[in-house]
Amino acid sequence: MLDKKKIIGLSVLVLAALLFMAWLAGLLHFGKIAPGRAPLAGAPVKGRVLVVQESEIPRDLEVLGAVISPSLAQVSSQVPGRVAKIWVEAGVRVRPGDPLVTLAAAEFQARLSQAQAQLHQAAADYQRYRFLLKEGAASPQEFGAVEARYKTAQAQVAEAATLVGYTVVKAPGAAVVAERKVAVGDLAQPGQPLVSLYNPDRLQIEGEVNDSYREQVRVGEAVQVSVPAVQFEAALPLAEIFPVSAPGSRTFKVRTEMVKNPALAPGMFARLLLPLGSSRGILIPQAAVHTVGQLTMVRVAKDQTSELRQVKLGRPVGDKLEVLAGLQPGDRILLQKE
Repeated sequence: MLDKKKIIGLSVLVLAALLFMAWLAGLLHFGKIAPGRAPLAGAPVKGRVLVVQESEIPRDLEVLGAVISPSLAQVSSQVPGRVAKIWVEAGVRVRPGDPLVTLAAAEFQARLSQAQAQLHQAAADYQRYRFLLKEGAASPQEFGAVEARYKTAQAQVAEAATLVGYTVVKAPGAAVVAERKVAVGDLAQPGQPLVSLYNPDRLQIEGEVNDSYREQVRVGEAVQVSVPAVQFEAALPLAEIFPVSAPGSRTFKVRTEMVKNPALAPGMFARLLLPLGSSRGILIPQAAVHTVGQLTMVRVAKDQTSELRQVKLGRPVGDKLEVLAGLQPGDRILLQKE
């Protein structure tokens, strides 16, 4: 009887050992899921779903430029002289005939006084000989010589008076003083610029375009122009396209029509957006874009779940963004809740 109990106990121990070894080997499954592949549940689809479609996207070329004044004039003196007075400062508006610079006129005034004295004597001789000619006391030849001297004296006075007038340099038209180029005491020479003027009502925006776009730019097309310094924006037609390209940069100049704005001044930095037609592409709302670190992502809906997908974005077009890579027409994207 005792031996039978030992045999039974030993058998139980052996069976228990076998079961334990089978469990360790993974042969027994008590509530475990058999190994295999099972789909992972993503974030449930929430929010508004947008189906991606292609559309026509306008293509623009941004060109850097500047405000220019085609009427920019360098006012110079026609006679030599030392600068005696400067009447204007930079930024001042002038009217036609307003004095800008006065040169010392002592020499020209002396020449005028001498010419006037000679004219006075020549006029007296002319009147006397005209009377003598009528009385027969002077020959026509004598009167002719006196008359010639009288006319010469008149011309000399007119010339001397003109030179005196040249010593006051005046504004040729309505303008704004851009720059004074001399100071009181400077010796001015004929042709030397004294003052720069520009007409504020005749300004243009000029830019330089790469030669490869020459066939796509046309006179009359409206371009978007901005001058950031004064928050100026406008749509202006192109008025000029220069036929000659710069050999160093391989660019050609374009200019808009005239623009009148008191805030603009020559030399200001400007941007031009030149229209280059359109092409088909994908645009998505900014509300669909997620930023994860330095990556731009969109959430793409798939059945009842969604996943984040990296996309490559282009330029903004209105309130939307161009997608260069990462999405295809027909994809469904989720918009972030505002």
